Amino acid sequence: MNDPRREILNLVASGAITAEEGATRLEALESQPAADEAAPKPAPAASTGVRQVTVNCRFGNTEIVGDPTVATAVADGPHRARQEGDTIVIDQSLLPGETTFEFNRSRISIPGFNTRDKLVVRMNPVLAMRTRVQAGNVAIRGVKGPITCDVQAGNCVVDGFAGPVNLTVSAGNLEASGRLDGGSSAIRCQMGEVKVNLDKTSNVRINAHTTLGKVDIEGVRDQVVGTGAGTLDISCTMGDVKVSVG
Repeated sequence: MNDPRREILNLVASGAITAEEGATRLEALESQPAADEAAPKPAPAASTGVRQVTVNCRFGNTEIVGDPTVATAVADGPHRARQEGDTIVIDQSLLPGETTFEFNRSRISIPGFNTRDKLVVRMNPVLAMRTRVQAGNVAIRGVKGPITCDVQAGNCVVDGFAGPVNLTVSAGNLEASGRLDGGSSAIRCQMGEVKVNLDKTSNVRINAHTTLGKVDIEGVRDQVVGTGAGTLDISCTMGDVKVSVG
């Protein structure tokens, strides 16, 4: 169940609304009964038909690890989890329990908001993984299924990918290393920085297009690695993309 108070806290914390507007909205909710909140629960340990794990990251630090001993996904740290069809969704939550605003002149204090808390997600490595990063730091290691990353602001590191990747950076930094051996992969960079290192045993054909940005491809002859069985399409608007092979 959505908590309107938490939504207001998140909007102020992210800068979407001002502190004054947040205070006004909170005052309007004072006459409404507070909704009961259950304590955050770990992601379901097993579920029939799960094909994807989605992790939404905001502000804090998140680590996603491929673990073959896990049936689907389990999470440890500040989060909320649910299942939507064939997808387990894990939302990073840095506001556990009751939280209130404290206004002191121009300073805002949000008790319970702690960006030092780390969320660790262990997932079966063959499942597809999708993550959205908003002003946080995310590390992904050992996930072999298809990976989709949407970095809106923040930092993301992907280590050891072995399936198709779809990497989008709006205004952040992303570093990735692994092997591509078929399928369709893509890198879309608007204003951030992307660095990708492909294993020399990869088989992929690289197609690059840039508007005002910069794309460097190193260690590749005729933009083909190996047999060129897969494709990697790179689109760069105003950012910086570097692809190397080694």
